[in-house]
Formats: sequence, C-alpha cells, structure tokens
Amino acid sequence: MPVSRKLVALSILLVSSKLFAVEFPVEVSEYIDDVKIDAYINKKDINEQSKWTPFKTAPGLSVDAALAAVDKYINTRTEFKDTRLISIELKPIPHYEAYWYYLVKTKSAVSNEIKPHFFIVLMDGKVVSAIKEPDAIK
Repeated sequence: MPVSRKLVALSILLVSSKLFAVEFPVEVSEYIDDVKIDAYINKKDINEQSKWTPFKTAPGLSVDAALAAVDKYINTRTEFKDTRLISIELKPIPHYEAYWYYLVKTKSAVSNEIKPHFFIVLMDGKVVSAIKEPDAIK
C-alpha cells in the first residue's frame, strides 16, 4: 500500500475514533432511608464547576441559591406539585476531589400518595433529578 493511502487510512481511523468516542457520565449513588438513588452527571458539567476547599472558603453556591434552583426546576413540572423540603446536604462528588454538590430531598403528595424526590444541585446551580432504584434491582 502506498504511503499516501496509509496516511489517508490512518487519518480516517483517527477522525472516526473521535466521532464515535462515548463519554460516560459520573454516577452518584446515595442511600437515603434504605432507598438507593442514582444521579448521572456529565464530566463536562463537573469540570465546569468551581472547586471548593472546606474550611478555607465559602461554597460556590449558597444553600439559598441551591434551593432556588430546585424550586425553579420543580415549578416547571406537574409531577412535583405540592413539594416540600425534607433536607439538604453538601456532599463531595465521588472521585472528583474538591468538587461538591447539594443533595436535596423533597416530598410531594401525588394522588393521595406521598412520594420522595431527590435532586443533585451542582455549584453552578444546574439541577439533576436523581432516580430511585427499583426494588427488583436492589
């Protein structure tokens, strides 16, 4: 094979590997009241966050701003009608030292049934809805 064909083949291989590269999100798992929840955060979103060092500076997002972001998120969706806050925690993102998030736990009454909802709030105010793991998977 001539050198020019080898270069073309190599170029195609390199370009196609970039096109088909898949970046998997970071999984954040928590156990709350014996219920496993999962959230998936894009690595790009993590890397765009401000780092935080506890005891040195204030977090990049205040508790008030995190709750305002969740409130804005839930007000755009009918399944979160009559939602009330249960708790909020500041937690580190696993395997990403110095990157943190707020874990927000809420409950809402839907069809006379109380349903918990969990949200991850990144330090730029981005809200990621967490998924309750089905009982069959546990």
